[in-house]
Amino acid sequence: MSTRPEVVEDRRPSAHSGRPERVEGRRHLLTAACTLGGAALFAYVVRRTGVAEILGGIQRIGWGLALILALGGLRFVLRSACWRLCMAPGTTLAFGHALSAFLAGDAVGSVTPFGLFASEPTKVFLTRHHLATRESVTSLAVENLIYAGSVVAMVAIGLVVVLATVPLPAAWRWWMAATLGGVVAAGSVGLRLLRGTWDGRRGARPRWRERLAGVRLAVVGFSAGHPGRLWRAFLLDFAFHLLGVVEVFLTLRWLLGDRSPTLVQAVAFEALNRVVTVAFKFVPFRIGVDEALTGAVAPMLAVNPAAGVSLAVVRKVRSLFWSAVGLAIIAAHPAKAR
Repeated sequence: MSTRPEVVEDRRPSAHSGRPERVEGRRHLLTAACTLGGAALFAYVVRRTGVAEILGGIQRIGWGLALILALGGLRFVLRSACWRLCMAPGTTLAFGHALSAFLAGDAVGSVTPFGLFASEPTKVFLTRHHLATRESVTSLAVENLIYAGSVVAMVAIGLVVVLATVPLPAAWRWWMAATLGGVVAAGSVGLRLLRGTWDGRRGARPRWRERLAGVRLAVVGFSAGHPGRLWRAFLLDFAFHLLGVVEVFLTLRWLLGDRSPTLVQAVAFEALNRVVTVAFKFVPFRIGVDEALTGAVAPMLAVNPAAGVSLAVVRKVRSLFWSAVGLAIIAAHPAKAR
């Protein structure tokens, strides 16, 4: 008879076993807080502007909403094509798979307050059976940097157009000029960081600098090896913003009735939308924030505040529609989305 002591498994909970649950709980609380705050702001703005005026403007759009939704879909097509251009030549990811992943990723990034931290991993997971993870991550990093450059260009163009054509109070002109300077400075700092500025004599780089260095090497390698593809990708991303200008122009034309909008108004509203999208990504669908800021800026551009709020509401409908499509794609691929 063996006298070896019986090995008893220790079933006591680990000190870290509850950590994922706590993190997940905090994420849910953050999502709920941002959503409730945005919803409260949305209700306040709509009530202050007038529900009847907003509904009347949306009714004037009518079947034009179908065209707005189609333009939104075409913008996703451009971003997906840009992503495929940022992949190494010879990559076999089909356009349909890229578009599906992009729609799903955007939906997750819009529904949650985590932005790129939620949308990009979703794209990687949904394409991992068709594209190597390393290639997927690298191409998404390159595409996001190109897109960031196009956003900076769009915001700078919007600020220049407004400063050159719209009569504004002196305080507003100084504020917008300072913002333009900040945009240019941020772009310059970003380019400097991408060139690599760390001195090895200072010791090991922080983790975020290591990650940035990895992105820098990916971008530099891609631009050096495929300069033509890099510029085509930038043009596709900038076309994404131009379609946004077209969408705003058409929406305002329906909302304003007899009055015809101007190109300056469309450019300014789209530039504002880019700023709101980047700055308030933590608010799901930018609910409330987009309506409040668009309604506040509208009088400066000689647009009725009700039309400005209605413009933001129509954009919200478009975002909800395409997010529903993206979530449906995830639901249809539960094993891949897990």
